[in-house]
Amino acid sequence: MRPKKILFCTEAHFLPTGYSVYTKEVLSRLNRDPRFDVMELATYVDQATVDQQNPEWKVVANQPNKGTPEWDKYKSRVTYEFGEFKLNDVLLEFMPDFVMDIRDWWMMEFVQRTTFREFFDWCIMPTVDAFPQNQQWIDTFSSAEAVFSYSEFGRDVLINQAPAMNFVDVASPCASHHFSPAVDKVLHKRKYGLPDDAFVIGTVMRNQRRKLYPDLFDAFRKFLDATGAKNAYLHCHTAYPDLGWEFPDLLQKYGIANRVLFTYRCKKCGAISSKIFSDVISHCDNCHSMESQMAGINNQVSELELSEIYKLFDLYIQYANSEGFGMPQLEALSSGVPLITVDYSAMQSVADNTGAIKIPVMKLSPECETGCYRAIPDNDATFLEMMKMYALSREDLSSLGSSMRDKAISNYNWDKTANVWANHFANTPVKDIRSTWLSQPTIKAPAPKTLVPTSSVKDQADFLFSDVLCMPHLIGGYQWKRLLKDLTYKCTARSTSVDFYFNESHTNNGSMTMEEFNIDKAYDAMSQARSIHNMWEEARAQVIQRGGVS
Repeated sequence: MRPKKILFCTEAHFLPTGYSVYTKEVLSRLNRDPRFDVMELATYVDQATVDQQNPEWKVVANQPNKGTPEWDKYKSRVTYEFGEFKLNDVLLEFMPDFVMDIRDWWMMEFVQRTTFREFFDWCIMPTVDAFPQNQQWIDTFSSAEAVFSYSEFGRDVLINQAPAMNFVDVASPCASHHFSPAVDKVLHKRKYGLPDDAFVIGTVMRNQRRKLYPDLFDAFRKFLDATGAKNAYLHCHTAYPDLGWEFPDLLQKYGIANRVLFTYRCKKCGAISSKIFSDVISHCDNCHSMESQMAGINNQVSELELSEIYKLFDLYIQYANSEGFGMPQLEALSSGVPLITVDYSAMQSVADNTGAIKIPVMKLSPECETGCYRAIPDNDATFLEMMKMYALSREDLSSLGSSMRDKAISNYNWDKTANVWANHFANTPVKDIRSTWLSQPTIKAPAPKTLVPTSSVKDQADFLFSDVLCMPHLIGGYQWKRLLKDLTYKCTARSTSVDFYFNESHTNNGSMTMEEFNIDKAYDAMSQARSIHNMWEEARAQVIQRGGVS
């Protein structure tokens, strides 16, 4: 019996992102299982970069070489960057039984639209960081053959909103083996220039809007005022500038500039330091260059280097309005650091599974862009928890961290997570390839425009999907609903992207315009899409003719 073929569409496994870590840990285990044949469609990297990594499994880069005509096409549509650029080529090369993805809806929905969708089982683990999930997201998730979740919170949201969804199991991320407690925390702090008695509250969060740095700074200010603590510091492993907050303004506003530490990495010698904010570029104490910069996406630290930062912390706090999971929580717990976190979304699940301290939510506020509810935590409750932890002896604080660590290790490990996927793939029968990838290609001609019904907008939308696009299985999904809306209101939000109609959420900021819309434009868009599908069916016919099955 041949191994089952699994294609993982994802951020390249060697990049320093949460998605990448998950890919590396799970795919490495599936690759060692003789029941499976795996391939990775790696985004955000080119093939030369992939080849330099000498991967253990087959990896195809989604990104073309810069400066080529292919590059211009690649940059013309944001979904191309998420994997759509090479998807059909890779599908034809590999002919998978399963395609898996673990990202946000807007990073994966294009798989639903591929010409070859009916030939594989789509197995997804979408980022569910809040409730309710947008209905078009739910429509897409419900079309998958198997749905997993990062957390128990995500599971409950999906099942409650869509009871008929093919939900399988929770497959949570875990911490790397690199994260472990400090052998001697005092000596470790001394190494980074901190006082022996320093009490360090730490966080590892990107500088984004949903990461609540202003609220965290407010709570920390209240903690300082209430305790008068001269030895307390807040360490933020984050970046500036980035997409979120203006740290210089916030530090001045709350009067904490001399109490907030940031991770700096020298781009010349690689030395890591923990020090107060001193602009984007600072003096390196190791090589004495002016190349020390705040760590971030463009100045990355390794997992081993990050583990050294966690060892500085006496207390860890995750302070966000929502989280799909929040892997730093487990990294901190694995480092023996007690966790306080917001009682909402996946943070709630992590706290339930580890005994972490929950920060109550004062209010849930709906987000305009998504319709999801975001949490507003109680800053007063937060600083009171900081005070409680500060009042503990170092021995009691360490004991609390150890207890939480034991629970985290028991509930979260990569073997367990990979087995969730492996069990599904192993126990799910696959179709005979002769009825899928090697079936007779179908070239379908769009019905003529003269046959478009005039009875109702719904009838028109149904006709366009069933008889022009020739994909009736998409009727009732988010694309169909979008078309129905646009035909009703005779207006559409159109991206500047070439040949792309279906989803305004994929447009870059400032690139979306409103324009008139009618049945003629809808027909032309669907007819063009059908032509693209026919092109790929012709490509599949050529592969079959060559006998090309990898």
